[in-house]
Amino acid sequence: MAALRTFIAINVPPAVLDTIIRIQNRFKSLGLHASWVKPGNIHLTLKFLGDTDPDRIPGIQNKLTATLAPFAPLQLSLDSAGVFPDFKSPRVLWVGLQEEETLETLQSEIEKTLESVGFPGDQRPFSPHLTLARIKSPKGKKALKDELDAVNQEGIDPHPFEVGDIHLYESQLTPKGSIYTVLANFKLNP
Repeated sequence: MAALRTFIAINVPPAVLDTIIRIQNRFKSLGLHASWVKPGNIHLTLKFLGDTDPDRIPGIQNKLTATLAPFAPLQLSLDSAGVFPDFKSPRVLWVGLQEEETLETLQSEIEKTLESVGFPGDQRPFSPHLTLARIKSPKGKKALKDELDAVNQEGIDPHPFEVGDIHLYESQLTPKGSIYTVLANFKLNP
């Protein structure tokens, strides 16, 4: 059986997604050469696993169930917008999430658990964000910076929200974009 492309993520509630879409549309109007994330695919990635043998999924589920059992639901809110890696060569347009300390602990525990079963650790520090677009060329980066400055100066409605579930997803890449399928759901214990 072919490997599944998998990742672990948190979904965004509809009210928060409405705000994200409005912000995304502001940037779309700039005519950037970018690949825009479909609103239904916007999520907070906690860990990208990559190609995963389907036979490993039950073991991953068991490990994550045990790892996430002690965690209560989290409170998150939207923060400022930005780009990775920097304005000189922007590649990813994002909206950040203001986190409680628990999110960082939860992500770190997921990382350690999956390293213990053979998935490589991420060398970059965890930076909670929602990807709006993948930027394909530097065309329009001055307009991008100006719009980011305007969005951040106006301020983003934080829309505080509770996270009660973590999901293990399969991502299928198609010419029309990624299709995400939930493989497992992990409830955080209140």
